[in-house]
Amino acid sequence: MKDNSFLFIIPLTPKSHLTDQRKKLRSLCINTLLQQNYSSWKAILIGKDHFDLPQNEHLEVIDFEGLKEEKLQVATAFYKERNLSFDYIIRLDDDDIFNPEILEHLKGVDYDLVVDRYQSAINAESGQIAQSIKYWFPNTCVIKAKLAFSEIGNFPPGDYKRFKSNPFLIENEHNDFHLFFDLSNRIYFTRKNNPLYLRVINIDSITSREGANPAKYLDQFGSWGANRMKSYKFLAKIFVSKHKIKQSWRLKLKYFINDLRAYKNYKNLVLKK
Repeated sequence: MKDNSFLFIIPLTPKSHLTDQRKKLRSLCINTLLQQNYSSWKAILIGKDHFDLPQNEHLEVIDFEGLKEEKLQVATAFYKERNLSFDYIIRLDDDDIFNPEILEHLKGVDYDLVVDRYQSAINAESGQIAQSIKYWFPNTCVIKAKLAFSEIGNFPPGDYKRFKSNPFLIENEHNDFHLFFDLSNRIYFTRKNNPLYLRVINIDSITSREGANPAKYLDQFGSWGANRMKSYKFLAKIFVSKHKIKQSWRLKLKYFINDLRAYKNYKNLVLKK
């Protein structure tokens, strides 16, 4: 069996939202990919503000600006027009961090989907990590290409240009990905201590800026604690602890109990249709 090939689709943050912090996170995101200990991968990056990105054979830039939903359509059209061929497709935001060791681990697998059951986040101000189980698939999954490019589902809601009538699965709202998989699919759930990626939570994030209560916003990600993940230990030198996130023991216990229940019921609620 041949080793798998992987393609990342990465919509770049538009210049209007590219603060100094997000520039640093984008650089970290790309550099972490370039440090992968497995070489059979490429990334399509879509955006006009790309001139500070490194020149590398693994990176292909599409000079197009628009909303994220438009950038995804442009990337998939590029894939089809160029007759590209990869075994798996991965969506990734340019301020998140992909596991630098996971592709080596996945090079010989044959699954329809590889996904984190525990959705994981790292706080840029504290270096702490939170994990919790949600009843949908996270933004970044490893999807078999023939499924990723199947016409299914609906475009996400919003006012943006649709370049075609029907979306590919990879262009759907990521919270809907789980709707297109059930117990008949071959799904690999990563281990809690070795997730596919970490969502970076920082004061400049578009989502957090929309939240009225920062503490409440952080609490929704689960119980925050020290980074003890081997694959992400390198982040301790990057996210130097400044302000620890403090949560009550009652809240931490609540998340612990909720995750126990969610783990038990996960397949029934997410995969049984």
